[in-house]
Amino acid sequence: MANKKIKKVVKKVKENIDENRSLYNKILCYTKCYGGYLLAVGAGCTFGANFWVGLGLFTASAGWAYWATHCKSSAKCKLK
Repeated sequence: MANKKIKKVVKKVKENIDENRSLYNKILCYTKCYGGYLLAVGAGCTFGANFWVGLGLFTASAGWAYWATHCKSSAKCKLK
């Protein structure tokens, strides 16, 4: 019973993604390009509350920056 409901929900989600493909591609592209900035801001805001969580976010943003600058072909936002 629950399996059929899950399949229906997954089917509806896939149909919605197919209808709005360009919007989802744009969101994913900008997330790849600018997601590291969001992590860095989150790290800066979190350092005051919890040093270790802030340090983890800072490390994640550094990894994101490395990936974005060394994988230039996959990190570029080329939209029509």
